[in-house]
Amino acid sequence: MTWWSRRMTFRAARGVLAGAALGGVVFALWGCAHGPAAGPAAVEATPAVVPLPLIVPHFADVTAEAGLDGVDAQYVNWLDSDQDGRPDLLVNGHRLFRNTGTVASTRFEEVTAAAGLSAAPRGPALAVDLDNDGWTDIVSSRGQLWRNRGDGTFADVAAATGFAPHPKAMAMAAGDIDNDGFADVYVAMGEDWNDGNPTYYPHELWRNDGGVRLVEIGESAGIARKTYGRAVLFDDVDGDGRQDIFVANYRLQANLLWHNGGGGRFEDSARHYGVTGRREPERYYSATLKQHYGPHYGHSIGACWIDIDNDGRMDLFTANLVHKYVGRSGKSYDIRGYVCDDSAIYHRGAVGFEDWRERLGVAPMPIGGAGVFQGDELWAGCAAGDLNNDGWTDLFVPQVYNLAYATSRLFLNHGGAAFVERAKAAGIVRIDTYAGALADADGDGWLEVVTAGRSEVGAKPALRLYRNLGAADGEPARHWLRVRVGPGTSGRTILGTRLQARLGDRVLTRLVCAGSGTYGQQDDPVIHVGLGTWDGPVVLTACWPDGTTTRHTAKPDNLIEIAPPQDATASRGK
Repeated sequence: MTWWSRRMTFRAARGVLAGAALGGVVFALWGCAHGPAAGPAAVEATPAVVPLPLIVPHFADVTAEAGLDGVDAQYVNWLDSDQDGRPDLLVNGHRLFRNTGTVASTRFEEVTAAAGLSAAPRGPALAVDLDNDGWTDIVSSRGQLWRNRGDGTFADVAAATGFAPHPKAMAMAAGDIDNDGFADVYVAMGEDWNDGNPTYYPHELWRNDGGVRLVEIGESAGIARKTYGRAVLFDDVDGDGRQDIFVANYRLQANLLWHNGGGGRFEDSARHYGVTGRREPERYYSATLKQHYGPHYGHSIGACWIDIDNDGRMDLFTANLVHKYVGRSGKSYDIRGYVCDDSAIYHRGAVGFEDWRERLGVAPMPIGGAGVFQGDELWAGCAAGDLNNDGWTDLFVPQVYNLAYATSRLFLNHGGAAFVERAKAAGIVRIDTYAGALADADGDGWLEVVTAGRSEVGAKPALRLYRNLGAADGEPARHWLRVRVGPGTSGRTILGTRLQARLGDRVLTRLVCAGSGTYGQQDDPVIHVGLGTWDGPVVLTACWPDGTTTRHTAKPDNLIEIAPPQDATASRGK
């Protein structure tokens, strides 16, 4: 029996809140209205407020005591495999660690063999409920579909469902493209490098037919573009009630934003919205080579949605690997610093997106040769969450390569006006990894960070779990809310649900999704909202994918559980 089969209640971190009315938080891009014109009216922009002084969260490495020491990791997915409300951990798509901890002690136990996953191959994976039975399944880019039996075990049903992705399948994400209530799967492709003569393969879109069959419709849907896609995101970007798809592309290829036109057809609108990455071939002039050069899109590796300024619109962060050196390199002359586009922090405006990176104070590394070059920007993913519970969403960004300066980044959001890097001060220093995802692993209301990589150049790479120590003595109290979103008895996917938490005049926005960061990595399925110093009632609205809404009131510092209304037409349009 899943937790949705039982009577839903508010739950505190250490118990049940007696007598509280059932409630749920809602975080929405355009609210529950649809259409571009409805956006600003549906969700009022958050008024200017004086943010808390920049508060650096502090983390402790609890990998060993959590039972995760010595685990190799490149990709990580948080999921609730057993529906006990605690986030479990899937590592490299083939090792499952069950969360057996408490608020007082973080602990994981490997259950790969017991769960029937011993034959699961290593590779990017996606945790998503494909048959709407309330249990989270696991989709492997290597061609397996592990159905959750609900008894702690999984069975590979790829052959029975028809799921057979291309061997170069790489990053995945899921969303409901046709509003039939079932999650569909987008599969971006890797490459064959071929000694510098790369071959690319068409992306795939697997339509979910009633949770029983998956049918590949990429060609007819218009998304069978041949690129090296390394991150995929679903969201209703234009507020028309249909899920669109963003793809972050590597190898100096333009990013894609597939606009869902309905009827199973998509059209690339990345240029219209300003998120292809930059192509400016005349920006720089090389006096040595007597030729102009400039950005030719980028090596995008990761991407995530984030509401930077709490205006109710989802902004977009893209993490790029950016070469910065220009000059002699052996017998050749290296011009890669001219042609690699920088990572971007796109703010959503009334029409499209605008790169706010400079405005937010995140300076790029300088381009040049000896005396100027300070290293490449090797950003290899991202995870968005409020790590200090001040009410503003922060960013964790891992970096790749076995280099001393390639340390992970922690950008703290200071009132929507600036991102301030504080990874070292927070106690998270790792190099050379793609891994990065957030979860409240111990249920205390503060987000933990799971990553991997090396402690120093040449050290053995390994997974690391950093526990968030919460507010320090002398710091202002900061509150939180956790929202556990499930299908209830609706029999429909919850992906695409927008949650909006109103704290007086302020509005905080979140999105229920599957797949983010890079290679389809995933954060805690329980939605986390930092409330800052707000200790009053939180007014919550859930905008469900089918257009229905539910509204509730919740108390801070609690876990609440919400589901769509049983009568799907009861609140539609209200």
